[in-house]
Amino acid sequence: MFKRPEFNNTLLNWYQANKRNLPWRETSDPFKIWLSEVMLQQTQVITVIPYYEKFITKYSNLDALADADEQSLLKDWEGLGYYNRIRNFQHAVKEVQEKYDSQVPDRPDEFFSLKGVGPYIGGAVQSIAFNNQLAAVDGNVLRVMSRLNRDGRDMTKASVQKDVKRYIEEDMPLEAGDFNQALMELGATICTPRTPKCVICPVKEHCEALKANEVMQYPLKKKQKAKQEYYYNVYFILNDKGEILLTKQEDDLLKGMYELPRYDVDTSLESIEDEYNIQLSQPGSPVGDHKHVFTHKIWYMEGYIVYTVNDNENFIPLQDVKNLPMSVAMQKMMNLINTASESEL
Repeated sequence: MFKRPEFNNTLLNWYQANKRNLPWRETSDPFKIWLSEVMLQQTQVITVIPYYEKFITKYSNLDALADADEQSLLKDWEGLGYYNRIRNFQHAVKEVQEKYDSQVPDRPDEFFSLKGVGPYIGGAVQSIAFNNQLAAVDGNVLRVMSRLNRDGRDMTKASVQKDVKRYIEEDMPLEAGDFNQALMELGATICTPRTPKCVICPVKEHCEALKANEVMQYPLKKKQKAKQEYYYNVYFILNDKGEILLTKQEDDLLKGMYELPRYDVDTSLESIEDEYNIQLSQPGSPVGDHKHVFTHKIWYMEGYIVYTVNDNENFIPLQDVKNLPMSVAMQKMMNLINTASESEL
């Protein structure tokens, strides 16, 4: 184990001199700090910055976001993915609005009771906003700690992550928020997964993996499962009123998002006609394909334009589509189909 007090001081000094200039580091507003941490889950900093700046302009305080229309909120989140993050966040800030008079609670037990607040979000917000002595353990921190201690345990296991969290909190410096950010900053900029900059690392003297010349062996590489593959036909169904048929998702992954009708490749057009009570031109005209990679699965989508003279509540004017929230996968299909069918539309 490395020498904690000396390590802590060295790391904090390095952080103060070298930390990146990020917009959420320019505020002490707990709401904005919380928002940034929600956005940063599973998403790179460079991607988050413009979204964060747009959100704090449009939703400048907790009440503004709590009172926002969910569809507009999903539209503003469009492109960040993992849409449950923003739904859970709005649910949580509404609870803060109702139970805590719109003031983000500075008591960890109250904050951790809110929807979507887990060990990382809770530790990050409570330490950065209120300097509570809690660790914020993300992937960067786990990698740093595994190398520092030459820890060969599986860092993806919840039990190991809890143990790392306890270890950090045993000797957490008074500047808890800065210390958590310093550990994350070290992992993001110096102790990186593939090309760690050990030569310029401020705490290299404390690194057991470096002393053993085994930095790249940590953390333990867990064999990844193959992504599940799905093959879909995606239909661009137009009526004679210049409207397009869209469905609103109800599943947890993309709940509230709109999408083009998407079916397994062996689904017949007759089945789709029965589902929507419409009559379609057959066969549809192919307009191209798109492959979309998610974290744990891959969609292979083939697009088809079909026409109908029917009408129902699922049809939406084409000019209104741009205002509806859609997943990146569906946006790609819309772009593909619009390009291919420009002359027809």
